[in-house]
Amino acid sequence: MTEKLRVVERKIINPLAVKIAPYVSANFVSALSLMAALGAGVAFWERRPVTGAILILTNGFFDLLDGCVARARGESSAFGSFVDKIIDKYSDLIFILGMLLGGIAHPIPSIISMVGIPLATYINSAVEGLTKGEVKLQEKFSLRFVRIILLVGGGFLRRTDIAIWLVAGTVLYAVISRMTYNLIILKRHAKRP
Repeated sequence: MTEKLRVVERKIINPLAVKIAPYVSANFVSALSLMAALGAGVAFWERRPVTGAILILTNGFFDLLDGCVARARGESSAFGSFVDKIIDKYSDLIFILGMLLGGIAHPIPSIISMVGIPLATYINSAVEGLTKGEVKLQEKFSLRFVRIILLVGGGFLRRTDIAIWLVAGTVLYAVISRMTYNLIILKRHAKRP
């Protein structure tokens, strides 16, 4: 799945980024991404799931575009990548919070998702820090992409109640699998001379 996204990025997003890079900064595009996320959260809160789904797609488009614009401008940086990851996490939480506040998502999977999304990221960051960067989890597919597809599908089908349970399942999978994998790796790492 991640490879297919890279193909789309190379063929569609990069050429667009090169054209607009002289006129807009990556930070501006990141701000548009966050605004789309806020709009999606409000749409879900107002029980307009189709509008919310469209705004999630808009958020995803700007999320892909900001990095490409940064590269086209020669301004890629660790700081920009960090800000982008933070915006991604807040965006996901905003989508789910909007659904919860709008009453179109059950509280239990909503809370599981809102706690688990940052926790899954933290687990990997903690292990990278503890091993001084020696251990890095490389997933075969993007769990954020899966969450986005589930939320968008739920919005378009007006079944956010089902989508949020599926998102909670992917989040639980991420937390449990990352904890298990990282505990095994840390145990092996501790035994090394």
